[in-house]
Amino acid sequence: MKFKGVSCSVVLLLVLFISISCNESTTSDRKVKHTILIGLDAFGARGFQKASTPYMNKMTANGAIAPFARCLLPTNSSPNWTAMLTGVGPLQHGVYDNDWERDKQIWPPVIATEEGVYPSLINWIKDQIPSSKVHFFYEWGGLARLFDLSEVDKIYRGEKVDVIFEKAVDAFFEDQPDFLFLNIDEIDHQGHAKGHDSEEYFNAISHFDSLIGDFVQRLEAAGLMDETLIIITGDHGGINTSHGGTTLNEIEIPIIMYGAGVNKGLVISKPCYIYDVPVTLAYALGITPPKAGIGRPILEAFNPNSISAPYVPMPLISPTQGFFATPPLTVEITVDDSDAEIFYSLDGSTPSKEAGKAYSAPIQLKESTLLTSVTYKNGIYSRPEINQYRIGNGENGKISWDYYEGNFSQIPDFKSLNIVKSGSSKEFSLKEIPHRSDHFAVKFEATLQIKESGKYTFFSQSDDGSKVLLNGEVVVDNDGSHSSQLKKNQVNLSKGNHPIEVWYFEDTQGQEIQIQIDGPGVPKQILTDKFFR
Repeated sequence: MKFKGVSCSVVLLLVLFISISCNESTTSDRKVKHTILIGLDAFGARGFQKASTPYMNKMTANGAIAPFARCLLPTNSSPNWTAMLTGVGPLQHGVYDNDWERDKQIWPPVIATEEGVYPSLINWIKDQIPSSKVHFFYEWGGLARLFDLSEVDKIYRGEKVDVIFEKAVDAFFEDQPDFLFLNIDEIDHQGHAKGHDSEEYFNAISHFDSLIGDFVQRLEAAGLMDETLIIITGDHGGINTSHGGTTLNEIEIPIIMYGAGVNKGLVISKPCYIYDVPVTLAYALGITPPKAGIGRPILEAFNPNSISAPYVPMPLISPTQGFFATPPLTVEITVDDSDAEIFYSLDGSTPSKEAGKAYSAPIQLKESTLLTSVTYKNGIYSRPEINQYRIGNGENGKISWDYYEGNFSQIPDFKSLNIVKSGSSKEFSLKEIPHRSDHFAVKFEATLQIKESGKYTFFSQSDDGSKVLLNGEVVVDNDGSHSSQLKKNQVNLSKGNHPIEVWYFEDTQGQEIQIQIDGPGVPKQILTDKFFR
């Protein structure tokens, strides 16, 4: 494989080639014969902690995990899959978002193969281990455009995920390649369709946990795990039915390492990133990435003197928070660790063993509640999980709304539109508004009651655009066509009544509007009927 620079200058090209060649190493310090990278689309840190994953749990108990590693911004697929195999970010590999194409680049990669893309782990292996075998099995059709696959020994792309997984496993045992890359997209499908906190999303993670477990058992039975390193990770997380934003739910991913030379039961506390993954695999294979790389091998995973950090998985609260028309609502809390205890509160405070209720049976909620839960083990608490349940009482809501239809790319001038229908609701959302799937807008109006003067923060999470107005002035501007995106702003409010409006429009591909408040005596929560006159 020959690399080329992005400049037309022959001198720069020669200098670049020499620098890369000098950066190559021999494989005299090779630590494993086989490496396997399983990439699960939308496999976020929260998803792993909350789903039932007995096989990956066993792998982490006998391997290493960076539970809160981070992917890159933007938190969408193309830049992060590229980083997962190249060890660099968009500034280096040039893939800036999902609209990137080889013939439509805003900036070129800092170094490139003859196909014009940044050299990936595949290229490093083929250059430095000429006799190597590399397999590339994938579900997402957009993946292959990101890499130079000209020297891959076996490529397979399919649409039935279980078939892809089965073929990848069978091919591994047939050829025993130096590197197997396996991409699964199905978890992301469920996240977009049902939500990244939905039962369907968690079930998809559990399903592939089972397939991974079967693969590992075959490797162990064949005596291959002693010479194999497996890494499992995701390209991003998600929030509600989307990703692409800047929340921790979207940014954080787990990196699980299991196999030859990996410490047992190690939780890695140092910051780890998605671009560390290929560099760690390269380290295990005894090869060296290009000097343009920014990823670092996660050496702690292989150091027997590494100290494990504390870690307890978050609880799973079912059903997921939301609006429920009538009481009572039965809520269950579980944790994917049989040795962990669960504590909860119903007033928005963070519970603990000393200041919280021990969970022992399903909870009956008869009114709107801010339920917070943590898990506890060996003196360590998980991150809190906060679910707000908005429970109706059969009465009309205090928010009035008008619904409009049309093709919009920004908040429209409502005065120039015809109202299709009107009504009332208990919150600024679409849950109580009959609407078509795309191309519509809603104008909400209510009177906000502030009980204590002070600074209040308003949050707008919307897909597509939204604005929040108080006393006739825009306080949060989240306008424009975009996927789920959070904007916020802090304002001073006096005690008393304040007119509030929320303007929203939906363009295409998903719809969401959620307005939250945080202020004196008011823990962050969705604005509901109790805040309105």
